[in-house]
Amino acid sequence: MPPLPARIVAFCQSPGSPLDRHIAMLIGQGIHVTIVPLRHVPLEWFDRYATSHDLALVDADFLGDKFAMIDFGMRLRRYSPGLPVIMLSSRVAASDRSTERMAFCDITLRLPADGDDVAAALPLAMENHAYWRDSRDAARAMPRA
Repeated sequence: MPPLPARIVAFCQSPGSPLDRHIAMLIGQGIHVTIVPLRHVPLEWFDRYATSHDLALVDADFLGDKFAMIDFGMRLRRYSPGLPVIMLSSRVAASDRSTERMAFCDITLRLPADGDDVAAALPLAMENHAYWRDSRDAARAMPRA
């Protein structure tokens, strides 16, 4: 099992996000959490800071509809391919810990999520992300002549 992340970036409204209690729990466990407001994330942020984080939590409800959630996840994948992503939303039917949505995130959690769900999702997101990265690399591998 992968180690727990030491540095997490949380894309959310702050204060007042449904992630507030989860962020407090993570900080209480000694994890460094950086909060980034979603509405004003310049693309330069990804170049400068994404590699200094082990995982991203995204308050997808704050983004807007499901298409905005997918677009943001795709942007994270494009500009920060090494960053595992957990999307949290009250608009999804159920949590999805599989790799079905790996094009834009590693895990989706339905809000409200309890602390145990979030804690269990951290190492699993890192594991799913490794699978996504390996499958992406395998698809890009060129056959040798």
